[in-house]
Amino acid sequence: HNQQATSKTKKHNQTQPNIQRPLIVPHRTRVPVMHSSISLIFVLIPVFIAGAQGQYKQRAPLNNRRHESTIRNIIQPRFTRDDPLKSGNHTSNVAVIVSSSRYWFNYRHVTNALSIYQLLKRGGISDDNIILMLADDIPCNMRNPFRGKIFSRGANAGMGDDLMEGVEIDYSGTDVTVDAFLRVLLGRNLPGEGETNGLHRRRSLPKMDENTNVMVLLTGHGGDNFFKFQDGEELMSNDIASVFSQMYAMKRYKEILFISDTCQAFTMADEIKVPNVYSVGSSLKDQNSYASHSDPQVGQSVIDRYSKVIKDFVDDAVTMTSTSKTDTMSSSLDSATVAVMERFNLHDALVRIPMTHGELGANSKVGHTDSLCSRKMNQVPLSDFFAAPLEERERQMKQRQHAASASLWMNESNFTSSEQEFVVEQECVLPEATINDSPVKEEIRDGMSVFDLKFIAAAIGLVLFMNMVSRKW
Repeated sequence: HNQQATSKTKKHNQTQPNIQRPLIVPHRTRVPVMHSSISLIFVLIPVFIAGAQGQYKQRAPLNNRRHESTIRNIIQPRFTRDDPLKSGNHTSNVAVIVSSSRYWFNYRHVTNALSIYQLLKRGGISDDNIILMLADDIPCNMRNPFRGKIFSRGANAGMGDDLMEGVEIDYSGTDVTVDAFLRVLLGRNLPGEGETNGLHRRRSLPKMDENTNVMVLLTGHGGDNFFKFQDGEELMSNDIASVFSQMYAMKRYKEILFISDTCQAFTMADEIKVPNVYSVGSSLKDQNSYASHSDPQVGQSVIDRYSKVIKDFVDDAVTMTSTSKTDTMSSSLDSATVAVMERFNLHDALVRIPMTHGELGANSKVGHTDSLCSRKMNQVPLSDFFAAPLEERERQMKQRQHAASASLWMNESNFTSSEQEFVVEQECVLPEATINDSPVKEEIRDGMSVFDLKFIAAAIGLVLFMNMVSRKW
């Protein structure tokens, strides 16, 4: 039967005309998508590693993109004027910065104080004229995964902008009291303070007279007409009014800028009755002052919203207006920063910008008053309180040039010896390791970032492993 069917098929084919059939090309074997993605990963590995190595050396152009239009409309036009804001006739600047909170969960209050401190240093105000009072040694706290460092914009595995660089602390721990704060403003030393061989030889109080502009910053916890010092005592609003009245009678200031960053902050200025005191509070009565953001590597909120927007806006203005590359984390005189401060008035810097860009909270507003002042806040440049006078800045620039030229022919060891002693003084004293301590805990304490090479290698290994499993499956 099969043979008959075959013969019939042959005869049928012989009778049909020759028809050219299309050439059928066999399908090519397609490479799975996973294989092509792996090859792409291997191509991008060198680029990714190179970017990771340079990640911490590069800083984003702006800390807040919304600042750009404001800087273009407010700050940049003032650079075209010869004398945009008239400075006062003061001859010296003094700043008293207080962070009165203890304990690790108040990390942000220290960064508030240090953020303003760094702006003052970039303005040319020396440590001799800055009294820094920190109630708790947060950088050396045992819970701090990055010992000796403190960050307000992200730890980045310990490679972020360290606010402790070049910091000189005058009062710390239990020495931060209401009595010490009042003594500083009135110039009343305790026994041994300011002496060459005394116990507190570095705690020399700055000289203040009728030509001195004074900036006072309080950051911590507070309430209606009071400000806490370490949860043990309180500074009342009538204490502030009293000490300013005594300073006025003693001719210890020309103008005072009083800033309070706490809950119900502006109530601390309720009883001030002396002239030429500019008062600013980050919140009004029955309002709160909120934290900005937390950092997962630190494990705490790292800065408050009010202090953050002031520091970020000045840094962004420097970035946009400076013709040369400027380190906004420098702890020394910076001409670009001073140029911005000279064109930035107090009302814009401390009231208008925080209200516009600070995101202080739905029910939080900045309080301010200049009712008893000879000048309005919008007429006073920020440099009158955040920068040294012109003569002092010129002296520092000449001193810096002289030191740079002298280092060309003198032995560099003469300059590094004092710096090494200062660094040792700022280092944290770590406890001795015990037998139960494991290297795994130390590795976790150091922190890990997605840009670490170990993390990158682990991620690539996981991708390769999943690919092999999928092919066999």
